[in-house]
Amino acid sequence: MTLGDTHVRRPSADAGWRRLSRATGIAGLATMVLIFVPGIARSGLEPGFDAPSADITRFFQSIHSPQADFGSFFMTAGLIAFLWFIMGLSVLLRAAEGEPPWRSAIAAASGLLLVALALAANWEAASFRVDDLDPQIARYAFDQGNLSFANGWVALGSFAVCAGWVIASTSIVPRWLGWWAIFSGLGLALSRAAWTSEIWLLPYALFWLWVATVSTVLLRRSRGSQTGPPGVVQPER
Repeated sequence: MTLGDTHVRRPSADAGWRRLSRATGIAGLATMVLIFVPGIARSGLEPGFDAPSADITRFFQSIHSPQADFGSFFMTAGLIAFLWFIMGLSVLLRAAEGEPPWRSAIAAASGLLLVALALAANWEAASFRVDDLDPQIARYAFDQGNLSFANGWVALGSFAVCAGWVIASTSIVPRWLGWWAIFSGLGLALSRAAWTSEIWLLPYALFWLWVATVSTVLLRRSRGSQTGPPGVVQPER
C-alpha cells in the first residue's frame, strides 16, 4: 500500500458513510411519524376544494387551538426531518452517480423547493386571526394553501424521478426501489394537471411508502460491514 493508492478507504470514512445512511434512514422514518400522525388527526375536519366559504371559515376555527398548534409544530419538525432525509439521500446518490452528478443535484434542489412550499403556512396564518377573518379572505387562504400543496407535487415528483433514476442505474439500494420512485414521481407530477380531483392520492401514498421502505433499507445497510456508500461497487485493491 502506498500514499498514492486512491482505492484504499480509511476506516473513519467507511464509518462516516454508515453514519450518514443511519441518519438518513432515521430522518425518513421520523418524517412519517411527525407529518402524518397530526395530519391524520386533522384530515377529517378539512373541507373539500369546492366547499362554501362558511365551511372553510369553520375549518380555520377548528384548527385554532392549543392542540392544533402543537400538531402544526410536529408537522414543521417533520418537514425539517424530511429535509435531512432529502439531503442525506442526495449525498449518497451523488457518491453513487459519479461525474457529473446532475441527477442527484436536481433531486436535492427539488426536495428543497418542496419543503419551502410546505413551510409557507398559509392555513396557520389564516387561523391565527380567525376571529376577524373575512369569509372571502378565508377562501383565498384555503385555495392558496391547496394550490401550493399541488405545486409541491411537481417538486416532489422531480425529486422522486431523479432519485429513482440514480437508484435504478447504480443499485445503491435495490433497483426495483428506483423504478418505484420513478413511477410515483411521474404520477405526482401529472396529478398537478387535475389538482382539484383525488387522483393525486395514489402516487402520493406510493411515494411515502417508498420513503419508509428506503429508510428501512438504509438502516439495515448501516449495520453491515460494507465500505463506502451503500450499494456502490468498490474497486479492487
